[in-house]
Amino acid sequence: MKTRGAKTIDNRMWAQMEIIESGTGERIGWHDPDENRQWVLKNKPRSLEDKKITAKQAVSKFIRDGNFIAMGGFGHVRVSMAIIYEIIRQKKHDLTMAGKTAVHDLDLLVGAGCVNKVEVAYSFGHELRGLSPASRRAVETGKCKIAGEISNAGYQWRFLSAMMGLPFIPTRVMLGTDTFKHSSAKSVKDPFTGKPICLLPACYPDVAVIHVPRCDKYGNAQIDGITVEDFELSRAARRVILTTEKIIDNKKIRSEPHKTVIPFYLVDAVVEVPFGAHPCQMPYLYFFDEEHIGEWLSLSKTDEGVKKYLDKYVYGVDDFQDYLKLIGGSKKLEQLKRIEKLEEPMSAPWIKEKDEKSSKEPYSSTEMLACVASHVLEDKKSVFVGTGLPMIAAMLAQRTHAPNLLLFFEAGGIGPEIPVLPISVGDSRTFHMAVAASSMHDSMSMAQAGYVDYGFLGAAQIDKYGNINTTVIGSYDKPKARLPGSGGANDVGTLCNKTIVIMRQDKYRFVEKIDFLTTPGYLNGLDSREKTGLPLGSGPYRIITQLGVYGFDDETKRMKLISVHPGFTVDQIKENSGFDIIIPEHFSVTEPPSKKELKILKEIDPAGVVFGK
Repeated sequence: MKTRGAKTIDNRMWAQMEIIESGTGERIGWHDPDENRQWVLKNKPRSLEDKKITAKQAVSKFIRDGNFIAMGGFGHVRVSMAIIYEIIRQKKHDLTMAGKTAVHDLDLLVGAGCVNKVEVAYSFGHELRGLSPASRRAVETGKCKIAGEISNAGYQWRFLSAMMGLPFIPTRVMLGTDTFKHSSAKSVKDPFTGKPICLLPACYPDVAVIHVPRCDKYGNAQIDGITVEDFELSRAARRVILTTEKIIDNKKIRSEPHKTVIPFYLVDAVVEVPFGAHPCQMPYLYFFDEEHIGEWLSLSKTDEGVKKYLDKYVYGVDDFQDYLKLIGGSKKLEQLKRIEKLEEPMSAPWIKEKDEKSSKEPYSSTEMLACVASHVLEDKKSVFVGTGLPMIAAMLAQRTHAPNLLLFFEAGGIGPEIPVLPISVGDSRTFHMAVAASSMHDSMSMAQAGYVDYGFLGAAQIDKYGNINTTVIGSYDKPKARLPGSGGANDVGTLCNKTIVIMRQDKYRFVEKIDFLTTPGYLNGLDSREKTGLPLGSGPYRIITQLGVYGFDDETKRMKLISVHPGFTVDQIKENSGFDIIIPEHFSVTEPPSKKELKILKEIDPAGVVFGK
């Protein structure tokens, strides 16, 4: 994990390049490509060898205290939880982890004291389920350190650079933001265009752990559905532990070579562990165990609760099979299979009940937000969709006025026919009947190349130029609240042609100066966005809150009012903003949701995940 001769390499590498700015984040997982080539030559055999071992053996042999580790999958999807529990059981410590949409896995490892440093793209959150009590508490109290910030695409491309044997890779993400300032990237003058460009250092994790549906005993692995970052990660990491739902014969692998995503010569260990992703989702096989995830989220609110969970589910069992019996055994697992196949509706303990007041109104503020957002989207256009309301808005648009709207999901789903509301942007519903179940590299590259018209974002804070914060509240070094970070937000806000922000409005969210600039809006206004190197003509398009809809002045790029929602006034809009919003002489009243739209919303979210039960 340690950089060898970094100072000498720096002097040689950057001597002839015009460096504009250097990030201050720790350069985690970087190696000189020639040094890494030599490591590969000495340590990665090319012969077919039986690599079957147990989870206990794999962790003991390949994961060492102080390692830099990365988990495959995405969020709560296709994560090797069997290895996570074994790392905790063996009390590995001082681990650094790639927070590349690291959610349940990271939360448990930080809570257990195994991981004490994270490079953050998306961490400390559980998407629609809320924030992560255990890992946030560790960061806010200093027990877990932040090595640096990055975006989801940024991490993806760090792995791509390492896979290609290159020291760095150029990209347009993160420029002009605090995400960049706290990263290990550099911005330089592009010798071809003369514009600023971001250079991301390659990333070689010491160990990657990837869960797959099937592989042979040698490690030739197939992945069903989206591959997320696992194609690149498996080729970037020095050691690869595969866990698999089942081991199949090598002849079957060879009969379908087009299905092999990870070939044997990359793999160091193969661990057969059915239901090895539980309580996370395994696409096409079993759904999230929301009851179990909810139990963790409830218990992990206190250190005592964390201990109670670990004593019961990790230290109190001998292996993963005993754990599966404890969580409900075959009855529970069969139910998760049915939910995944859409044969049974999902439910979750964290889904909120509708409050009595809102249930008596013709529509709720959340339903209003969804409908207004859907109206912005146009037919025969494309949109990068996020979790929750953005998904609902896009699905509503498809079922009303924009049937040919093309949906992109950052984890790799492209053009799906979504049956019900997904819980995650990596959920198997996001590539149900899709035109492509691809990868994060594909989705993000298409946005960078200009194929995505709209992108949805949320925000904890926003300023008058549409810059948003989803990283910290308070100072960066000692935050009052640690938030998940950029995730894909910086990428969407940078690369999509027009961005739409959906958020609640008050003086604490609409602020004169945001605590951390995670995702670029119009930066300092005027032409500062383009001067920083961000794509020409891109930027915030609409801000939608419970009070009204806002756009931006063509010249100054300051936020301005477009419409006020029914029942609200301009005075209320002013009272709920910490900066002066431009109020034009003429503005409209927002169209309320129709009965048809409200009916469709109930069909989209039958479990009440967003709108409540």
